[in-house]
Amino acid sequence: MFVAENVSQKLHTKSDRDTARKRGKHLQPFRGLRGTPTAQVTRIAAEQWRSEPPSLPDDAEALHTLFCTAHEDGIVAIALVAALVPDSPFETLDLCERWLELADDHETGDALGRLILGPSLLASGEPMRSSLTQHARSPRPHVRRAVLMACMSLLPIPIEGPAAAALRERVGQRQVIVVEEPRTELVVEMIELLVRDSDPHVRKALGRLGRSLAELAPEAVQDLMGRVPGGISKQLRAEWEKGVRRGTREG
Repeated sequence: MFVAENVSQKLHTKSDRDTARKRGKHLQPFRGLRGTPTAQVTRIAAEQWRSEPPSLPDDAEALHTLFCTAHEDGIVAIALVAALVPDSPFETLDLCERWLELADDHETGDALGRLILGPSLLASGEPMRSSLTQHARSPRPHVRRAVLMACMSLLPIPIEGPAAAALRERVGQRQVIVVEEPRTELVVEMIELLVRDSDPHVRKALGRLGRSLAELAPEAVQDLMGRVPGGISKQLRAEWEKGVRRGTREG
């Protein structure tokens, strides 16, 4: 039986004030920071999946409790739910929608988007375009950024970070890629929806997503840069052009 408190206790045991202080300079989630080092968060998520993985819908409330406890607990909750997407895509999507309303930091939003929102929409067959478009119009910047990170799951790029720990355990591979071919048209459409976003966290994700897409489909990004009304910012252009150059060389 999955018990959220057991996971939280492990995270608490491995936490320290120095880590919390250092991370708190850049990350201040409402749920608070334990100060558990990233390597330990990764290890605990992987060990939990190996020893006592949750299931859905039975453990939905326990996973929600874990998510709401602290930032690091939330990352482990996301990691465990990400590994359940192939079995229960509708249930994982429901939890993702619930958690997106609570996310107030970019790390959580990124993990929700890339590891649960995008993969759950793909696995469930739910209309991806309409769902992502709805979230892209959210007044909350972390939700809008999550849309862009969901689009990262539509590119054949390995998933990184502690929130991928349980999924790596499930598939028995160090690198996990969600799709084999890029969903270029949909990714471009989402970038166009948010290309004028003024939030710095969203703009940073725009730079990363556009560069990643450009490395795979340089012509599509070149075309996008040429047709955005009024052009794009110098910062975005510089980052995307790096991807175009690399994509052109490797293509």
